Amino acid sequence: MANEQQTEFWSGSGGEYWVVNQQQMDTMLEPLGAQALARIDLSGVGHLLDIGCGTGTTTMDIAARLPDGARVTGADLSVPMTDYARSRLGPAGISNADFMTCDLQTDKLEADMFDAAFSRFGVMFFDQPVIGFGNIRTAMKSGAPLAFVCWQTPRENLWHSLAVATAKKFIEMPAAPDPRAPGPFAFADADYVTSILTDAGFGDIVIEPHTQTVELFSGQDVRAAAENFARINPIISAFVAEAGEDKAEPLIDGLAQALAPYHKNDALHFPSATWLVSARA
Repeated sequence: MANEQQTEFWSGSGGEYWVVNQQQMDTMLEPLGAQALARIDLSGVGHLLDIGCGTGTTTMDIAARLPDGARVTGADLSVPMTDYARSRLGPAGISNADFMTCDLQTDKLEADMFDAAFSRFGVMFFDQPVIGFGNIRTAMKSGAPLAFVCWQTPRENLWHSLAVATAKKFIEMPAAPDPRAPGPFAFADADYVTSILTDAGFGDIVIEPHTQTVELFSGQDVRAAAENFARINPIISAFVAEAGEDKAEPLIDGLAQALAPYHKNDALHFPSATWLVSARA
């Protein structure tokens, strides 16, 4: 089954964690997503596809900015995240947005449905990315703009690499995976991203580096932030769940100590490095 591991994770613990921590994750990612969205002229959009929309914040933000009569559809394979996203529309008074629970790699879409597509860190999880992007391109009108943001290498994103390096002092971490395997950093190589988009039929590809400080776990002290850091990483969280809170205490203490220099004003502040990608179908 294509994307089986991703479907299991995002419709299980990964998706459930994101729903609970939706506000915290949006605080971190919103400024980066905004940089990519600025690559699309929303005034000329009739129907936009939000790829990997998660809990729907990006979809709702886009809906509020679209011209009269225009729509946005958020698509994600996570059942808990899209269920939660749908529940937010009514209270927010948004009528020009909807959500699809689907796998954009395998679920066929109607041709020429969308005249724009966007993603905030939602495109790096295909196990066959050329097929996934080819499916997306088929659903877009000829010449329609695509824009997304994705992470550069873990080394350039201390919010991730510091936690992993600290955890290695306390638990045995698995061998480094294939850097192009589905996951947050699968698109760290800009040349690889270009080849995927080219093979999927996109043109006018532009990839620009972007660096920006991000804020994590606002309103939390450093100890609470360390506990949440441990929950974000599936390997560390599995250790904590298996070992029990008492045995996991040294790891959490170590994380808190490592994170302390980056904690100020009740939040963690880390440098980030991303790629801002734009192309045309």
